[in-house]
Amino acid sequence: MIDERVPVLIVGGGLAGLTTALFLGLHGVRPLLVEKHASTTRVMKARGQYPHAMEAMRVAGVADQLRAAGPGGTTDFYMVVAQSLAGPVLTSIMTSGEMSMRHVSPEDWSMASQERTEPILAERARELGARLCFSTALRSFEQDDEGVTAVVENVGTGGRRVIRADYLVGADGRRSPVREGLGVGTHGRGVLGHLLRVFFDADMTEPLAQLPGVAQGRKFALFHLLNEETPGIFYTTDVPGRYGYIRGLSRESTDHRSLPEEWFVDLVRRGLDLPDLELKIVETGETPLVESVADSFGVGRAFLVGDAAKVVPAPGGLGGSTAIMDGFYLAWKLAAVVRGQAGPGLLVSHDAERRPVADMIAEQQFANTLERLAPELDDGTAAEIISPVLQVFGYRCAHGAVVREPGDAGELIEDPTRPTGRPGSRAPYVPLRDNGRPTCTTWLFGQGFVLLVGADAPAWERDAAEVAARLGIRLDVRRVLGPDHAGPGLVDPEGAWTRAYGISERGAALVRPDRFVAWRSVGECTATELERALRIVLDRSA
Repeated sequence: MIDERVPVLIVGGGLAGLTTALFLGLHGVRPLLVEKHASTTRVMKARGQYPHAMEAMRVAGVADQLRAAGPGGTTDFYMVVAQSLAGPVLTSIMTSGEMSMRHVSPEDWSMASQERTEPILAERARELGARLCFSTALRSFEQDDEGVTAVVENVGTGGRRVIRADYLVGADGRRSPVREGLGVGTHGRGVLGHLLRVFFDADMTEPLAQLPGVAQGRKFALFHLLNEETPGIFYTTDVPGRYGYIRGLSRESTDHRSLPEEWFVDLVRRGLDLPDLELKIVETGETPLVESVADSFGVGRAFLVGDAAKVVPAPGGLGGSTAIMDGFYLAWKLAAVVRGQAGPGLLVSHDAERRPVADMIAEQQFANTLERLAPELDDGTAAEIISPVLQVFGYRCAHGAVVREPGDAGELIEDPTRPTGRPGSRAPYVPLRDNGRPTCTTWLFGQGFVLLVGADAPAWERDAAEVAARLGIRLDVRRVLGPDHAGPGLVDPEGAWTRAYGISERGAALVRPDRFVAWRSVGECTATELERALRIVLDRSA
């Protein structure tokens, strides 16, 4: 007997699951999320959201909250590879804004920790209509051509319910029962080693005196320490006076629960090269360092996001942001299919678009691991390190839900500072003015499809409205006027947008809700061509 019917059942209440729930709600679908733990995470985990994730958070309406929840932006973030806390610095990763991406995005970083980010996402998801059930575990599921039947259990009372969902999203972590239940294997380098983690309280004012604000909690700092005796990682936390230390990679697991506190005190002192440091151990733990990507991100009516889809080594910091973006990219597609606006082929593109990116990020962060943490793992097969800007703003979805152009070889990466505007590429960032106020192309996207048209293009408003009505979708038309335009409207003061999007002043570019170019017409086109493009993207028959 079915106890409840829902459009989407999300299993897992971490970054990926909460973001999926939030954006489903934003797009008009009310999902049910179940999470076996009693609340969002309270464990000190990942920190920071890349600018592309902050763009998504701006669409969600929580960007300012997240930024306020962290100790600062790129100028308040210090990350280096060094011999010791006192130096010398071997590689500067981020010391004075080197990782700023404001040349390709209107957003800056957020330094919010995962334990502060998840409650913000959960609250917003609830505001948008998602139902979140904590202390509730998935016990089994099976799917058929019409949907998914799942059994969930309240872990406190043992009470069980049978949920019938149109679609299932597995956001249930590295050991994902959903992935295992789907029979999906994984590929990658597997377990690279084990990291022993220690949290401790200490007065680090003197050792960190060269970094004003760090010991006081106003600035985040992370040191990759490559001293020969005890390599490791030292970093600050949200609690002033509390710090984290991670011992360098070890091949074998450590039985840390059997070790006395004095052993950890000695480990931290040696690792930081501070033999007289007075400290109190707060918590210890161990975690494997893993590179693993699912062989498929979707089977039938079930889809994988976050760590259920891929687990990447930590150096590089893209694990959490990629989990957020998984939810952002999947949710609009799920919502379109659930609401009858798209055919099932749109959901097939989730695997085609997200798995190549996951493979790339996994290999990039393995390469970072060699440089920052474990050079002994270098077997000569690591990828060449590319800029984080290329990874997050340059990747393409050319093999997914787009109208690919003749001659497009389907490259995974293009330089966002020299955008092509091709379908499958991220819609280029171009500063604009709207009725005299600063804005940009990026802020035009996120709620539905947007048709950008040139100053000399025919009047599109009526034709676009008719196409949107036939398809039952949201389609906004935004005409971008040239720098000589003196009246009201959306103005391109530098005359750069048509060049960035690869069209003429009579052309048009169609942008998906997730900010990827779906189709474009270099010159003048017709409503019939626009509708055909939308039908291809949405998997809608003529």
